[in-house]
Parts: sequence; structure tokens; C-alpha cells
Amino acid sequence: MAVAEATGLPGLVLLQHARVADVDFSRASFDRLAPTGCTFVSCDFRKATLDKKLLPLFRAKERNVFRECRFDGVDLRGVDPRATRFEGCVFDGADMSGWNATTAEFVDCHFGGRTAHVRFYGRPWGPAANELDPKRTMNEFRGNDFSAAELVDVTFVMGIDIGKQRWPESPDYVRLDRIHQRLTRGRAEILRWKHLERRSEALQMVQALSFLYMQQNDVVSRRVEPGSATPPDIQQTVWETLGRVL
Repeated sequence: MAVAEATGLPGLVLLQHARVADVDFSRASFDRLAPTGCTFVSCDFRKATLDKKLLPLFRAKERNVFRECRFDGVDLRGVDPRATRFEGCVFDGADMSGWNATTAEFVDCHFGGRTAHVRFYGRPWGPAANELDPKRTMNEFRGNDFSAAELVDVTFVMGIDIGKQRWPESPDYVRLDRIHQRLTRGRAEILRWKHLERRSEALQMVQALSFLYMQQNDVVSRRVEPGSATPPDIQQTVWETLGRVL
């Protein structure tokens, strides 16, 4: 059955190992779609509501792949991407708040506008990692373009190759290599600060960064994260310190 026909059917639509191409999912009339092992190519989700009708897209036991699909401006807050693979997809202006992409893969995707409260993982992590079939030791994460994005509380951890992505050129962001050496030397320098309160706040930030980037070598971060418990001037100073110690 052609997918265009399937999206016009009522009730539950089951798809297995299908290639779904050029579908505008805002026009789908089915009650629920349950695909498994499917590939979605050039599909448009920009006006679709990702409620219970479409959430199974991301919950398949055999993961689905999205290739050159549009998620611009979509409210993705209720979505757990799980092991989904995204290739060449556009997420400009999408609200991904709360995404903890422990097993998802992103290749050649584009992120623009405000991207906030997301954590991307270079290796499968947590309970979801044990559910991968077949098992894998890495999440492919390369060629992604964040140069037009405003990154707010967005972290890249567990072995993501920072050099294989594009980043904002704004001075609001810092990019550092050898982060663990920098944290060690930075901590030693901060311990010599005379102002006890500032020193304590800076050391807490260094400790948090050490834990966050435990399995990450190179990092990209905002110099000042809005909403952080660490005062903005301390954040700035800590990153400046880390930048010059090597």
C-alpha cells in the first residue's frame, strides 16, 4: 500500500519496513500510526501535532529513520527520541526542551533559532542503551550545523566529536580542547583566589564541569548560561581561566 493512501485511512495504521516519502503529516487522518523499521524521506512535520497519534514514530522497537525531514518550529517537548536516527533533518525553531538524547543519532542536521535544554550523547547511555538491538558502542553524531542556533543549556557529552560539527561564531560561546587538563590546572589557579565566596562558587562550577564532561575531551558551551546558579561574572571568569591555562 502506498503511504499516501495509508495516511488517508482511519483507525490504526501499521507499517513495517516501509519507505515513507514526501508526506505532509499535518494532513493525516488516521487515529494512530505505528511504524517499525521504517524510513521517512522528505516528510513534513511542521504543522503536525506530535500527540499520541504520532508519538509511536519514535517508540518503535526497531528504530525508524528520518531522512531530510522538516521539524521546523515543531513542539517536540513531549517526544523522547529514543534510538531514532535523523539524517539531514531541519530543526530550526523546534522546541526540543527536555530532550535527553541518550541513544538517538544525528547526521548532517540543521539547528537554527533558540535551541534550549537539550543533551546530546556520543555514546549510548542509561537504561535505553541496554535496549538497543543491535547493540552499538557509539551514537553517530557528525556534520550537524548549529551555526545559526542560539544554544541555551545545550550540552554535548560522552565522546561527541566537536570538530565534526559547525558552531556559532559569536563570542558568547567558548570552545576548548583538553578540557580535563584545563579543569585540573584551572582548579589549582582558582584555589589561589583571595575572595573566599567567589573562590567557592568557581570551584563548585569546576566540579560540576568535571562531572558533566567526564567522558568528553573537547567542549562547546555558552560563556554565561541563563538561569545558572553560578553568577554570570563567575561563569565568565572560570571560562577565561580555563581558556588560558594551557
